[in-house]
Amino acid sequence: MKLILPAITLVAVLAIGLPTTAQATTWQELTPQEQHILAPLASEWNALPKKRQNNYISIANRYPSLTPLKQQRFQEQIVKWAKLTPAQRQQAREKRKELNQLPPEKRAAEIQVLREKHAKKHPEAASAVLPTPPLQQENPKPLLN
Repeated sequence: MKLILPAITLVAVLAIGLPTTAQATTWQELTPQEQHILAPLASEWNALPKKRQNNYISIANRYPSLTPLKQQRFQEQIVKWAKLTPAQRQQAREKRKELNQLPPEKRAAEIQVLREKHAKKHPEAASAVLPTPPLQQENPKPLLN
């Protein structure tokens, strides 16, 4: 008798179809185009949380509409990102979150300082460092999370 109530509860839960955790997308389920764009993440793809996978898939779907320069920049960034340790990635996410919480003018100034630091550290990339464009969006959607 003691087992009947839990069993009935389990059957009821299954019958009404309570939401279950969505399954993550496996690497093999990605389209060839998505696999090509997201190739630097191939080795860790199946271990990524569903939310992050969805973010990357969204980026891969927008990728063809990017300018060639932005496509190149994305590819460079995703290769660098794939090489970061989990701790370094977390630190980068936290820094991004802090930047996004700043007022727009201060955020733009901080980003410009970071770009200039990067240009000093990597002179070969200095020509690719562009001045901060005028603010167009309050919260632009980041390419990577």
